[in-house]
Amino acid sequence: MKNSYLFITALLMLSACGNNQQKQEQTDTTNTTMVVSTASETQPATPDYRFEYQLVKGDDGDYQSIIVKGYEDQKCTFQCSHDLVASVSEESAADTQWIIDTEDINFDGQPDLQIFLWHTAVGQVIKSYAAYTITPQHQIEEVKQWADLCNPEIHPDTRTITANYRSDINERTYDTYQWTPDNTLELIDTRTEPLFEEE
Repeated sequence: MKNSYLFITALLMLSACGNNQQKQEQTDTTNTTMVVSTASETQPATPDYRFEYQLVKGDDGDYQSIIVKGYEDQKCTFQCSHDLVASVSEESAADTQWIIDTEDINFDGQPDLQIFLWHTAVGQVIKSYAAYTITPQHQIEEVKQWADLCNPEIHPDTRTITANYRSDINERTYDTYQWTPDNTLELIDTRTEPLFEEE
């Protein structure tokens, strides 16, 4: 009788351990699923479309132009090329973000493409970009005016674009643009501010 009691007790303990292990496995699986779900929620809105770039060297060994290709479902459906504003060394190119494809420049809810064309620094720093708007159907259209904007800034709250540049020794000019229905930029305001306070 005593042996039977010990046998039944051992069976109950093994059963409880098995249940605890099964619950632990279920918990681990749930945690893993939550991590995967969280990661998938951070992916771009159009994960089946991606961009790649290639920098092209000139005779002097520095980079002179950039080629950008867009791939949809592993098929190249877009390609463009642009000359850089100035030649770029390999060392400088390695620390540069050449493509921005996470910002919505025309406020239609779809991230667009900006291509860095380098910067000039003669008396001031001016960054230049080429830009392409992208529809949810992946129709891509170049915004030719964008390359003429100095240091473009995107303002979703006012749905405007501003450019700024040093227009005089002690003066900086700010141009404000808005989008027209035909997907072009219209200058709506220009103002100037002093660079240094007068004593």
